[in-house]
This record gives sequence, C-alpha cells and structure tokens, in this order.
Amino acid sequence: MMDSKELLSNDNTKSSKIDEEARQEYKKSTEQIRADMEEQKKNAIGDEKAIFELLELRRKNRISYRRSNVFYEDVPKDHLHHQTYEQRLAKAAQLNGCGFKEAKPFKKPFSSREHHGTDNHIGWCDGQIVGIRRAPFWGGFCFLWFILCVYMLFFSVVNVVFFWEFSYAYLIPVSILGPMAVHKVWEWGAWIDKIEFNRHTGLVRMPFSFLRRRFYVPIEDIELCEGPVVQAARGGGEMATGSLVLTKYPKRYWFRPTITVFGGMEQEHWASIVRFMDISEPIDMDVHATIEEHFKKDKNAMGTGPFPESMKKYLDAEDKQINRFEVW
Repeated sequence: MMDSKELLSNDNTKSSKIDEEARQEYKKSTEQIRADMEEQKKNAIGDEKAIFELLELRRKNRISYRRSNVFYEDVPKDHLHHQTYEQRLAKAAQLNGCGFKEAKPFKKPFSSREHHGTDNHIGWCDGQIVGIRRAPFWGGFCFLWFILCVYMLFFSVVNVVFFWEFSYAYLIPVSILGPMAVHKVWEWGAWIDKIEFNRHTGLVRMPFSFLRRRFYVPIEDIELCEGPVVQAARGGGEMATGSLVLTKYPKRYWFRPTITVFGGMEQEHWASIVRFMDISEPIDMDVHATIEEHFKKDKNAMGTGPFPESMKKYLDAEDKQINRFEVW
C-alpha cells in the first residue's frame, strides 16, 4: 500500500494537471473569442462598423493615458464634502430655513442599502449629481396638454369631414404644432420633476409639489420602499414601483413627504445611488459613460447648466473621454 506522502504527491500531480487543463481551455476560449471579434469587425458595415471603430479609438486612447503620467496621477479631492452626518444635517436645516423632526415608523419594510449585484447604472449623472425623475408633476401637466391637442385635432377633423363645418378648421394646424410645443415645454421644465442626489455635498434636494417647495435632506435619512411589480397586459413588459420615504423631514411640514419615483425603482438601482453618494470609494466604472455623455453636451445632470467644473479634471478635453484610473 502507498503511504500518505505518495498519496499526497499523486493528489498534487492530479491537481496541477487539472489546473493546467483549465488554463489551456481558458486560453483557447479567449483566443476563439478574439478571433470571432476580429471576424465580426472585418465584416461589419454601417452603424456596426462605426461602433467597432469607436471602441478601437477608445481602446487606443486608454492605452495612451496609461503610458502617460495622467492616468495614475493623484488629483485633489477637495470638491468632496468630507463632513459628518451631523454637519450635513445642520447644513440642510440651514438651507431649508428650519430644523428636522423624526418621522413615525413606516408600516412597510425598507429595501437594503447594500449592493449585491453587478449593475451599477444609476441614470442621469455628471459625476457630481444624479438626477432621478419622480412620478409626473410637470410631466403630467405636459401629458394633459398633449391629450388636449389630440382631442382638438379629432374634433376639428370630424367637423370638417362629416359636417362641412370649417369654422373649426384653424384648430387643425394648432393641434398638429401643439405636441411639438409640448415637447419643448417638457424639456425646458424637466428639472422640476428631478430628485437631485449631490455627491459633493452629501445632500439630496427634493422636487417641488403643489403644496411644498424644494428642500434638502442627507442621504442617510432617505429609504426605499419597494412596491409591487406591475405587469403589462397580454405578455407585455413589467415595471417596478417604489417610493422614497424620509425618516427625517423639515418641521414646517405636517406630514412626511413620500416621493414616488417615475418608472419605479428596484433595490439594486437604489443601492447603486447610495454607493455613488459614498465618498469613501470612487465612482463605479459603469457610471463613466453617462459622465462622458454629459461632458460632450456640456450639460449637468439636471439639465439646468453647464457640466460641473470640478469634474473636468477627470476627462480629456479633446477625446471627451475619462483619462483617469479612478473618478472621485
């Protein structure tokens, strides 16, 4: 019989062979993927070819950033707040013009703030602010206006075609041009419906309502309460529902404000926003694309002004691409 040393040696030999086979298999699969990508790139035309060219350009740019000193250069983080929760709560009270009061316990459980998935996309983001649209207020007003334009078009066409009543004919061009005007008005006032998560201050600014002006609250005093998932009819899609609930709110309000998020919000999305607001870690790479998009347009995430100056040090002015290893 073999002793324990021989058995251990045989086990190590088998283990090393398995590891070598796994490495070879991984190498083959990687080479196959690269070959498939090269073949796909060679045969690409139109928009697909443009996408491959853009990816290749971004890859070359990133290599040039790595070879230069700029990629790993330590840039100052003085744009971040570096304040405790108590200091930010006092700052929010100062901005609101009143103190805070504790909310009563909420009946439903809150979603976890811990991120467990791989998706970190958070919506409109310029590196300083994330803008999340709440359930329609300004958007609802614009939608009602759009419905009115459709009704005017239907009413005027019916009167002209069936009753030869031309006194309402002027409504036809008005109702056709109306939706275009509605779209412009909606774009102009879209910021009214956005919740502003500001990483640089650690505060969240809540949107207007009929009876409430905007106010500030620390991110720690906001929780997500997920609602049921709404299923579309006849095998259509589904939409999550959710509301942002405050555990503290300004004393001037009698009732706790609850903000319903447009299109709903899931736990993973909420946890990604909470991670974005955490200044102890850099912004996730999944968010870099939307930062670059806002930089190209020279717009902030709220759509109310230019791209934030404090974030321009993380981007190449010519390539319009992030040229740093980490974005804070």
